[in-house]
Amino acid sequence: MGAVHVNDVALGHILLYENPSASGRNLCIESICHWSDFAVAVAKLYPGYKVPRFTEVTQFGFLRAQKPSKKLIDLGLNFIPMEEIIKDAVSSLQDKGYLS
Repeated sequence: MGAVHVNDVALGHILLYENPSASGRNLCIESICHWSDFAVAVAKLYPGYKVPRFTEVTQFGFLRAQKPSKKLIDLGLNFIPMEEIIKDAVSSLQDKGYLS
């Protein structure tokens, strides 16, 4: 799973359009993790919500990676951390009435 904040996607596009040295494809994600890692992070931040627990590896052969978007980072993009991505997503869902 690759998580990214919508603000980082927008900033990444602007950065690439404004930088003449930018070229090729650019991966725009904060990190690559397993669903189990994401579930643990959500459960830790929101212990009041019923979050599934994974007792086994859910994605065999899938490698975790920190800072996989090296090209964008080298151009100056500082990604919002996974914890903030989760907090902003949950806050948005709460504001819209999808979560209580």
